[in-house]
Amino acid sequence: MDRTTNTTLIIGGPNAGKTHFGGQLYGRLSARTEHYRITSPPDDLTIFQDVLGNLNEGKSSGHTHVTSHQTLELEIEDNAGVKSVFSFPDYGGEQVKAIVNDRRVNKIWKEQIDKSNSWMLFIRLDEVIAIEDVVNRGLPDQDVLKNRTEKSEPMSLSDTAFYTELLQIFLYVKKIGIKQRITDPKLTLVLSCWDLLSDGDEKKLPKDVLHEKLPGLFSFIHGTWTEDAYKIIGLSSIEKSLSNNDSDLEFVKKGPENFGYIITEAGEKETDLTFTISTFID
Repeated sequence: MDRTTNTTLIIGGPNAGKTHFGGQLYGRLSARTEHYRITSPPDDLTIFQDVLGNLNEGKSSGHTHVTSHQTLELEIEDNAGVKSVFSFPDYGGEQVKAIVNDRRVNKIWKEQIDKSNSWMLFIRLDEVIAIEDVVNRGLPDQDVLKNRTEKSEPMSLSDTAFYTELLQIFLYVKKIGIKQRITDPKLTLVLSCWDLLSDGDEKKLPKDVLHEKLPGLFSFIHGTWTEDAYKIIGLSSIEKSLSNNDSDLEFVKKGPENFGYIITEAGEKETDLTFTISTFID
């Protein structure tokens, strides 16, 4: 069959989990035991060398350097023999924050956005800060109220505003209007570190958790993309928290390939991490 090019832009801020996901995904693709596999190994594995080495030792991988920006192209094939080229970019997550804070997109990011036909946006909901209002903040004492008015804190965007603004910037750079609902690029919302959510949230559908945690972002996505052009999934790349220094003996004994899962849109737990690819490949 003819090879198709699927250039996926993986979007994630600092500590969003994209580095561990990339290492785990590459490991699964290389094993050639799951739904997708690599047809030929790439020449340069710089992107994954550190994370794979750390995971094999049962340790957490460090964050990608803030100025780093590399891209690795993987030739992959599914069980039906359909071949594709999957592009995996790696960069410092602080760059994503800078795009919104500075309202600027550099040349490298513009090229990535222009050539991409699908986006994966990583969001850690366990780190989302709840917006206080009269309902959940309550009525404070006069002393507390006085202290609030005396303190001057810099204004910062809420998580909903940040991610909505980020997507709008990307759409603007790609010259895509929103008068009509979008069918391309496809969007996958990845709710990373799913295992760190509360027990109640872990049992819910990913779309319901996003709707509860970031209702404004959910409404923007639902009203901007067509129903079949976006998906919301949960992801736990390594299923547990690993230390940067001490090895997790259970993780080493079983191997990284036996950890990690996704929660599908239907709420089903799937241990084949390569299924995430099918969310943006038709």
